[in-house]
Amino acid sequence: MKKVVSEYLHCLTLEAAQHCRNMAVFPLISDRESTADYLLLDEALDADLVVVTEVDEGGTVPELKVENKSDRNLLILDGEELVGAKQNRVVNVTILIAAHAIFTIPVSCVEQGRWSYQSHRFMSKERVMPSSMRMRKSVAVHKSLLNYGGFAADQGEIWDMISKKKERFATPSATFALGDIYDHEEDAIDEYTKHFEAKEKQAGILVMINDQVIGCDCFGKHDTLVKTFSKLIKSYVLDAIDAYSGKEKDAFSREKASAFVDDVRNCLTKERSSVSLGTDVRLTSHKVIGSALAKDNELLHLTAFLKDEKENEKKTRFFERARRRNRY
Repeated sequence: MKKVVSEYLHCLTLEAAQHCRNMAVFPLISDRESTADYLLLDEALDADLVVVTEVDEGGTVPELKVENKSDRNLLILDGEELVGAKQNRVVNVTILIAAHAIFTIPVSCVEQGRWSYQSHRFMSKERVMPSSMRMRKSVAVHKSLLNYGGFAADQGEIWDMISKKKERFATPSATFALGDIYDHEEDAIDEYTKHFEAKEKQAGILVMINDQVIGCDCFGKHDTLVKTFSKLIKSYVLDAIDAYSGKEKDAFSREKASAFVDDVRNCLTKERSSVSLGTDVRLTSHKVIGSALAKDNELLHLTAFLKDEKENEKKTRFFERARRRNRY
């Protein structure tokens, strides 16, 4: 599977950045395209071809039930938010659910202060968890897979990150809902997003904030990028607004962006069966954390992030301890 990821990334072309204030988006262009056929979550929900509910009447925080009523497979992306039922959730990992299948999927709560029904079914607000939170969630899921074999995140850490972001944005929210932060910053988000647009044959985005690479999202199909472009851009924009110091940038380092793609290509890979169809691939290195979903030797979705200073410091301390043990 490492070869599938490497060949996919090798075929990407990094084009000139589109930028606004302290954020740049480098389009990733590809002449190759997957033959996979699927519906996206928002498409299926709009057409009433998928039903997402609590696993039972009582519900359980880290799981939801998905019924795909369509004749086509259903692709749900890492970090997509589902709103309603007993509390809002985000999906822990990209999942491909077979036609006419019912599956329990791993999720995390992004609304700490509610555990009561708003609706029986979940709906979409076309939001994705902010990139900084997705990076931390990816670290936690990777550790969960290594230790327990499950796609679980660190729920306490997610609530803590939302709480701190809510405080920084001074967002009123009785239930500490991530969605309330997006709604509160809607005008500021729109000011950024109007500067970014998808290009022909674009397969992915690579994002920099304050001249530092944050991460990337890449797809096997061009139209998947087009359909998810707006919600993905907004997930990075919220972090850009959070990090904006009032100083605008006119140029962003293409060399750093290109080096990040190389870093992702050189990651160690660990593969396993996904939640439903396909193969889940974990990507790790000293600098990068990420994941991908592949099926029939074709990559459907890859997402990767630069690890934050907190995670890199923990890694450095781990290897220093290992060296000392080996020395003695």
